[in-house]
Amino acid sequence: MTVAGFVSRVQKWGRFESAWTSLLPSTVTRFRMTDFVSSKNGWEDWKGDSERRVRFFRSLISCIKSHTNKGFAASVQMKDYNDFDRLYMFREQVGPPYAFLGIACLGRLRVWAENKRIDWRKIICAFEDGDEGQADLMTRARKAEYNAIPQSKAAIRAFDSCDLAAWKARAVIDDSWGRNLHLADPDAADRIMRSLAQIELVLQDNGMYSPESLGKICHELKIARRLK
Repeated sequence: MTVAGFVSRVQKWGRFESAWTSLLPSTVTRFRMTDFVSSKNGWEDWKGDSERRVRFFRSLISCIKSHTNKGFAASVQMKDYNDFDRLYMFREQVGPPYAFLGIACLGRLRVWAENKRIDWRKIICAFEDGDEGQADLMTRARKAEYNAIPQSKAAIRAFDSCDLAAWKARAVIDDSWGRNLHLADPDAADRIMRSLAQIELVLQDNGMYSPESLGKICHELKIARRLK
């Protein structure tokens, strides 16, 4: 699972909406990465046209880069999360996976804001409505004094950029972790590195929670073991 988002000023988000909308073909009203890669729901005529797709994707990345201040993403392999949750009171302490990753992104946002001398409590943190675990995330975020609100995808054009970023960040992990590919394989290495190069342009703070880092969290938070 991956959660991704961007921070920008209100005026820049307004310009982003106009610029992003102008890039989309007339057959598409909202950008969804799964539709784009599968050539469905308005993308049928793009199927097999690799050069056109690459140019378009680069234009989307450029639009995000021009209209955002920083991108954040946090990921975890569900197997790793579930393994620790079986041994420790992990879910109870840090929340379900979506809440865990959402809070992680908010924490990185706070660090960025403090470094910029911005009051992080005044940043509107909009999350796309409907994801499993969102109620838990809202409760935890507001308790920590974040100005977190759920919003529908139809209301926030910026969610299109988050959809793209989360998909790409997750795809890199699927290649390097989920499919157990080795960088010694030239084809696998090339695919992973190209994905990383694209995503690093806009996701400057992109982290993966490995088993080692999950274990460190359990130790630092003194999360209790589950009773057998």
